[in-house]
Amino acid sequence: MFIPKGLQYTRNHLWLRKIGVYDYFIGLTDFAQKEIGRINLIELKLEDDCMKKEILWGTIYGYNETFTLVSPFECKIMSTNITLDKSPSSINNNPYLNWLLRVSVEMVISPSAFLSSEEYIELIL
Repeated sequence: MFIPKGLQYTRNHLWLRKIGVYDYFIGLTDFAQKEIGRINLIELKLEDDCMKKEILWGTIYGYNETFTLVSPFECKIMSTNITLDKSPSSINNNPYLNWLLRVSVEMVISPSAFLSSEEYIELIL
C-alpha cells in the first residue's frame, strides 16, 4: 500500500494536497480505494459552492462497499474532476493522481489539524 509522505490525511481516508496558501486537492487514499474495490460510481452531493466542516458531500460506490465522503474543513469548491464522471475507476489505478475536488479555504489551516503520513499509517494498521 502506498502512502505518500508529502500529503496530509484525514481519519475519513481522504488525502489533501496543498496548492499554494489557500487551495487543496482532495482525493481518496490508496487504503480506501482498496477497501471499496473497483469503483463503479462517484456521486457528489454538492448543493452549493461552499461546504461546511464534517458534512456529507458525496458517496463512492464500489464492488466491495459504499464509502461516504465527509468534508475535512469549511471550504469553497473550485472544481470537480470531470474525468471521474466517465471513468470513476481511475481512482483504483492511481488514487493520488485522480483527485475528487479542488477547494479553497479562507484562512491558513495548521498542518497539525490533519494526519501526517506516519500517523495515517498507524491509523490503518
